[in-house]
Amino acid sequence: MLPDRRILERTIFPYILERKECHRIVFVGCRWYTKRYSATFADKDYCTIDIDPKQKKYGAKNHIVDSLENLATHFKPNELDVIICNGVFGWGLDDKPAVERAFAASFDCLRMGGLLVVGWNDITKRRPFSLDECDALRQFDRFSLEGLGTWRYKTRSFNRHIFDFYAKGKEV
Repeated sequence: MLPDRRILERTIFPYILERKECHRIVFVGCRWYTKRYSATFADKDYCTIDIDPKQKKYGAKNHIVDSLENLATHFKPNELDVIICNGVFGWGLDDKPAVERAFAASFDCLRMGGLLVVGWNDITKRRPFSLDECDALRQFDRFSLEGLGTWRYKTRSFNRHIFDFYAKGKEV
């Protein structure tokens, strides 16, 4: 198992699963290796979203074919507890205005205290711009995830994968 996938599945997922207040979860981006996440989150209200209709087969029973930019057309303000956006920034969500819209929509749809997890690769080819320049992410508070002890966790992977953790308002 790759180091970034190990952190996601063995540290981040258990953190979310252990918290009853983390019930409504949206996972952004589906591929063959995300198919089993529906079973992982079987006791939660779990939804997936991907812009590519072909990826629906790897998503949740409640799957949306759309971009994260349009999240607010599918969910009400303050409706979600967790959004996991792993491997999407730099892999299709590349245009700065689109990224701004996607994370602004995430902020709007998360409840107060809701958690946004952003996984991205810190290599030039997969980093369209610095996420530190994203105005929409400045609406969030940086959140130090228990078990990792930091808001930005750098994995030891060949693609320099990083997980950033944000909370809307107060910590989860």
